[in-house]
Amino acid sequence: MKSRYRILIVDDEPFIVNGLAELCLGAEFLELEVYKAYSSSEALGWLKRAKMDIVLSDIKMPGLNGLALQKEISRQWPHCKVIFLTGYDDFSYIQEATRQGSVDYVLKAEGNDAVLSAIEKTVELLDQEMEEGSLIAKAKDNMRMALPFLQQQYVLELMQKASGHIRREELEQRFAELEMKLDPGKPCLLLLCRLDGWRRQDGPSAHSLMLYAVQNIIGELLGPMTVGMAVEYGRAKMIWILQRKEEGEEHPEEVQSPAAERVQRFVRGMLEQIQDVCKTLLKLKTSFAMAGEWVDWERLPDKFEGLKQLLDSGLGIGHESLLTEAGERSRPDRIGHFLGRSRAHLKRMELLRGCLDNGDREEFMQLLHEVTDTSSFPPEVEYLLKMEVYYGLVFVMMPSLVDMEALCQNVEGGGAVDYIALTHLEEHDSWTEAARYFERLADIIFSRKEQGKQDQQHEVIAKVQRYIEDHLSGDLSLTQIGEAVGHNPSYLSRLYKQVTGEGLSESINAARLAKAKQLLKETTDKIHVIAAAVGFSSPPYFYRFFKKTTHLTPQEYRELHNM
Repeated sequence: MKSRYRILIVDDEPFIVNGLAELCLGAEFLELEVYKAYSSSEALGWLKRAKMDIVLSDIKMPGLNGLALQKEISRQWPHCKVIFLTGYDDFSYIQEATRQGSVDYVLKAEGNDAVLSAIEKTVELLDQEMEEGSLIAKAKDNMRMALPFLQQQYVLELMQKASGHIRREELEQRFAELEMKLDPGKPCLLLLCRLDGWRRQDGPSAHSLMLYAVQNIIGELLGPMTVGMAVEYGRAKMIWILQRKEEGEEHPEEVQSPAAERVQRFVRGMLEQIQDVCKTLLKLKTSFAMAGEWVDWERLPDKFEGLKQLLDSGLGIGHESLLTEAGERSRPDRIGHFLGRSRAHLKRMELLRGCLDNGDREEFMQLLHEVTDTSSFPPEVEYLLKMEVYYGLVFVMMPSLVDMEALCQNVEGGGAVDYIALTHLEEHDSWTEAARYFERLADIIFSRKEQGKQDQQHEVIAKVQRYIEDHLSGDLSLTQIGEAVGHNPSYLSRLYKQVTGEGLSESINAARLAKAKQLLKETTDKIHVIAAAVGFSSPPYFYRFFKKTTHLTPQEYRELHNM
């Protein structure tokens, strides 16, 4: 889709500026937003107020000439294209302008068609640069540079999902988009690593450097039989997701096979050497917790929770721990497994907070249903886990309630929020009722947020419309209106269209037409006076505008309504 570009017309002759502005506005296919400057100093003022895409400028002007203006344009807006108008067939000017980077030049004697042709060619050049040029190329390069970070963020998102909520189709799509080196169809062996005794005073840069060094050591020593990916989580901790190298085996997707068991033994046996190398080379102690089985990606979040619990409790809290899932928990494995699955819900609390802050009602409700689903809670600790979830939700919602106390009404059908009911689980007759209470509370918060958004939108639109009505004879450029109401011009244009269903320029034209009709019917002012009163510096352009929209000339309209 073609962009809407801004063009600034600069000349010390007002009739030339006004005529060229009329020419550009009449070329609707170019979709130009037109600005006028009657001197170089006025042009510099516009350049400080708004980004310009094209400048159509005379070369010979009093004070700062066009060539000097071009240098300032390049300094402030390097991507801006300059077209020079000159009445001098002087190649020394043209050569200097070309050296400075002007796009084109047009002799004034060549007429309007040559000017429009130069502008159209410049618009095409801007489109080409946007679609095929350096901006997109740089964006792609930056995207490639950001891939490692995006890959790690995606893995962390996966670790936060509940069991059964990872779909193979989504995995394959995201792995392809992010160019992941791991295979979404092959099983994984999960390994957690912790840097023991990390000194806070060493600072973030030393911390990052040490994590990177440990990653390299693990990657090198496990490299002969595995392909791996490391993801930092928490403080001085890493997740390692390992997959075995195929080495010609017939069924690499099998979870349990002689090859899988051989690689698993290899990893387990190498952990001690990794600890020794880290201690010798880096003077750093490390601890590991290793999964006891290969699992599909769908089961990784459960496995991650179990290993975290193993590394963060019991023998895991000592330095240089070396633990595997089998037989190293101090409590029954079934309870630990269920706790890992259940507490996975708590990782969604930050996601819930983000949804609440961003007004994403649908995703919030979906996540809320997930975290209040207690079907996986073991009976032995069910009430304690419900308390964790309940007060986690209180923590998520309380900031919004504090900020919106006056708005959060009717949670229970009337009155303000009952903070006793909110902060006490036992106030609810059942867990189902408590979950419904949070749903109703969320509905109120989202509804009030949406109402507040709509109120502010309509307030902005009302300000814009009042400004248009009060300044019909003045500057009604998008930049000027944006400055008057305190919003970015491009955002304001989109917002106006979204709320009113009508473009801002269409509304301005409608207001000018309505005022012109009123003046033609109610006054005896001359046509050129009325044209100026509704913002047309060129009476001929006003005539064409009026006839195009009413199919009558201004005089015919006046006579028709004064018979």
